Amino acid sequence: MDYSSTFQFLDTARQYAQATSKGPEYQAFISAQEALLYFDIHNYTKSERLMKAIEKTGFRYIDMENRAKLVMQQGYLLYRRKRYLQAEKTYDQAISLLKASSPCDLPMIYVKKMQLYSALNNKAKMLEALRLSSLYADSCKIIKYHIYAYSELLAIYEQRDDIVGIAFAAKRLDSLNTLYAQSENVAKLHTQKEKILLKAKDQRLAEKQQFNIVLLTIVLGLILLVAVLIFLLKAYRKQQPVIVVDNNPKRAELKTYMLHQQEKSQESVSTIANKNVPLSDRQREVLTYMAAGLTNKEIADKLFISENTVKYHIKNIYQILELKDRKDLLVTLSNIKKEQSRS
Repeated sequence: MDYSSTFQFLDTARQYAQATSKGPEYQAFISAQEALLYFDIHNYTKSERLMKAIEKTGFRYIDMENRAKLVMQQGYLLYRRKRYLQAEKTYDQAISLLKASSPCDLPMIYVKKMQLYSALNNKAKMLEALRLSSLYADSCKIIKYHIYAYSELLAIYEQRDDIVGIAFAAKRLDSLNTLYAQSENVAKLHTQKEKILLKAKDQRLAEKQQFNIVLLTIVLGLILLVAVLIFLLKAYRKQQPVIVVDNNPKRAELKTYMLHQQEKSQESVSTIANKNVPLSDRQREVLTYMAAGLTNKEIADKLFISENTVKYHIKNIYQILELKDRKDLLVTLSNIKKEQSRS
């Protein structure tokens, strides 16, 4: 760990924390981390000063796991001052907190208790602390805690010149280091495999994205081409004269008949209009189309007005001509046609 950079980061974090609404909470957390870091680099004076300040607040804003680690450090400082009974009670307090918050970290406290019981010449309790440390290290599958415990056991036996104990601890430590190296190699292989898989996945994703881009470009190109063709076709049609040739004799005959009938209807309407009947130009147009047999909707389409407007004009025409309905109008027009035929 780069302790210098970590301290610098925490110092910067403290400055930002002061400007937030949760300043006291963040600063308490930062102080706890600093106390743990100073303890790691054996600057016990600064670590203890910070821990005392935190303890005065009743460990306010400090979560249970960090509180347990701070209490463990307090126990170790008591051990260094040879206040062994107080150290044991403090360690037990830390164990209680850590069991409830982070049981996988319990081995580090039991190793501290191994040191304590060695100083008290209580081998039975020392070995019990070793057993409990190994128990939690096994349950959490953390080889480093095994190595930590047996490294401490080797140091204890070396201080006592216990040849048998040294041989036992050294052999066990060698096995653990070999096992740890193997696990590290496996971890590296797993990491490399994950990197390869991630790289392959990224490559597939990049290829898929490239394919989608090409496909999208083709689709957009086709859409643009179709749009251009439609535009050109419309422009071409506008330039061409409209020539309609009807090859169906019956349809042409019918069309001629309808035009003839429309002319007759217009003559009938003109006859009505010439009898000093006050019809407006629009009403005459409506009357002409009615005489030609067009529906209200067809008349509306021809004159570009609404159907309601057509109905309004028809109603006024009926009133002016004193007609009841369209049937009455058609009868009147028919009579006029007959008169015109006789003449």
